[in-house]
Amino acid sequence: MIDNESRSVETSHEMGKRLFLEGMHEFCTGGYFEAHDLWEEFWQELRGPDRVFVQALIHLAVGTYHHENGNVNGAGSQLRKAVTKLAKYPAGHWGVETEEWLRWIDDVLAPRETSRPSGGLRFDAKKFPAHFPMAPR
Repeated sequence: MIDNESRSVETSHEMGKRLFLEGMHEFCTGGYFEAHDLWEEFWQELRGPDRVFVQALIHLAVGTYHHENGNVNGAGSQLRKAVTKLAKYPAGHWGVETEEWLRWIDDVLAPRETSRPSGGLRFDAKKFPAHFPMAPR
């Protein structure tokens, strides 16, 4: 018999926060494909205007993954979508320094053979929202 009181049930918000933060960790350590997967799972459950913000991060992860694998066209397409969406959000949104991230994307899109994404993008997990609308489970 399972003891229901000892079982921890993850709320929608906790699940969303976990997926977002795990994706952020993956992205900032070069796990672009993994970040994409985590953020997409979160995005599917998220509701409201911040869905576009998470979608921008998904485009960013996919574009960076393509860039790392030499798919210049795929990278450019995805990164331009990320720029369009990410530019709508202020610096510090959910702890993401959007202006800095947009400059980083610009560097990746620069037509230079030596252009490589590098770590160091600032993210402050303490700025993650206390609440956001999730799909009913």
